[in-house]
Amino acid sequence: MLKIYPKAASVIDVTLPPYNAKGDGTTDNTAALQLAFNENVGRHRILYFPPGTYLVSATLTWPKRWKDHENWGFTTLQGADEKTTILRLKDGVFPNPDSPQAILNCGGFGSADWFHNHVRNLTFHTGSGNPGAVALQFYANNYGAVRDCHFISGDGQGFVGLGLAHRDMNGPLLVRNVTVRGFRIGVRTGNAVNSQTFENLTLTGQSEKGFQNEGQAITIRGLKSDNAVTAISSYGTLTLIDATLTGRGAASQLPALVNFNGGRIFLRDVTATGYKRTLGDVATPDYAAALRLPADPQTKFLEYCSHAPTSPFPSPKTSLRLPIKETPKVPWDDPKTWANVDSFGADPTAQNDSSAAIQKAIDSGATTVFFSGFYRVTTTIIVRGKVRHLLGVGAHVDYTQQAKPTFRVADGSAPVVSFEHFASLGSAVELATKRTVVFRSLEVKTVTSQSNGDVFFEDVTTNALHFRNQRVWARQLNIENEGTHLINDGGSLWILGYKTERGGTLIETRNGGKTEVLGGFSYTTTAGKLAPMFVNNNASVYAFFSEVCYSGDPYTTLVQETRGTQTKQVKRGEGQTLPYSGRL
Repeated sequence: MLKIYPKAASVIDVTLPPYNAKGDGTTDNTAALQLAFNENVGRHRILYFPPGTYLVSATLTWPKRWKDHENWGFTTLQGADEKTTILRLKDGVFPNPDSPQAILNCGGFGSADWFHNHVRNLTFHTGSGNPGAVALQFYANNYGAVRDCHFISGDGQGFVGLGLAHRDMNGPLLVRNVTVRGFRIGVRTGNAVNSQTFENLTLTGQSEKGFQNEGQAITIRGLKSDNAVTAISSYGTLTLIDATLTGRGAASQLPALVNFNGGRIFLRDVTATGYKRTLGDVATPDYAAALRLPADPQTKFLEYCSHAPTSPFPSPKTSLRLPIKETPKVPWDDPKTWANVDSFGADPTAQNDSSAAIQKAIDSGATTVFFSGFYRVTTTIIVRGKVRHLLGVGAHVDYTQQAKPTFRVADGSAPVVSFEHFASLGSAVELATKRTVVFRSLEVKTVTSQSNGDVFFEDVTTNALHFRNQRVWARQLNIENEGTHLINDGGSLWILGYKTERGGTLIETRNGGKTEVLGGFSYTTTAGKLAPMFVNNNASVYAFFSEVCYSGDPYTTLVQETRGTQTKQVKRGEGQTLPYSGRL
């Protein structure tokens, strides 16, 4: 289904004046698209590409500063559909593999405040005769995503498909539903912070490595690799679950996976065929040592961890294997049927109170409610009726947090309600319904719950969460408050890629709750002595989770676990959280 938006000042169609880009496959659009980026990046706008092939002949960039405004992120590139919307590099313009250059460089300028950037539903094609080409260099902090994109090297000779290692501190971010075809390296990641999460990644036809990780905290679920080279080479930390790795030709002399240089690795449900061995796991910094290991007929790892888990009390060594549910999708309705809150009197400049107008839009009978700008809100907005999709352009609702809470999800006819693509959603969203609620690509200060409907987070940053008897699935969750970050009281919590900052307990699980954290790390910037990293109070927890601290104040207590009335602690130097297993 094509992603089509209604006419709005915040949705910039690059084919219309003043940019007039042409998706005819022959016109050079470099100047037109660069001007569109210069004038719109950092302004909470969507740069929209209708179906077509947009030819370029030089690197497009997201600038840090343009005339009277400075860019701190908040930029979205949106194609109509990744099969029909193509950004294509002219043949023979990046011939030097020793000096790689990107079709698009999304910035990042040496500090981790490049927020809420997104690239969606586009194909990046490096043409032919471009062995120095990188299809996309993406950068985002806290929340940001590459979704539903293809990266294609026309002759297979491009340098990197998706580049995430060109600058330090890239992430946390999410890469989801991405295919890379050709290139020397399909995906390249690196540096120590801030974690990167992948789900549903397909790699085919690489000539050197499928996925190369140079020190980053990487989490991957749903990898499919079809290659004559090693599928993943990694040091740092790597979580890989639900992967199928198919080797061709020369792969018969190689490991499917290489973990080296002291890297930590967790594998679950990983199958490899056509390789000399599934895993080459060596502590040496000599990558080639893994290649020299003898053949191993084992083709499937139900579960493998490079290090034994820490367990204060006797516990199984394996993960919990909590049920994994896919994030529900809501239909992309015809924009003609959307309720644009501006049409009901809302002020997209946030100068006037838009509470009543937004409520009218929600109560209009539309299934999609569109927020095309910034909105001041002073009264709680009730999500009810037929509404199933609240969609923004990457701007703020209730930035000053005057409404307490900003939104309350009540009962309604739609079984799933999805909030998507907001820079922030005000003070809180209160769940007063048993309906499923999805939070995707946004910031919300907190979510409170009066019920036990399923909750999904995907590419979300927040301050604190507290759930009781709830089932929660999170992909790329970033929590940055000081104090207790997340409480799971008697529920089921599954996280794929969890990144945190500041001190305080990162997850407290109690009253028989079950928590599974697969990947991510604590960027401990303050108050490491404040509290235990994980608290397990008569519950079950499995975590493969690391820590980076440059302040000299890392966590003193890694785990505090209680069984019955007995409590034990694991102090720094006595154990680890890569992994930790504590189970009733």
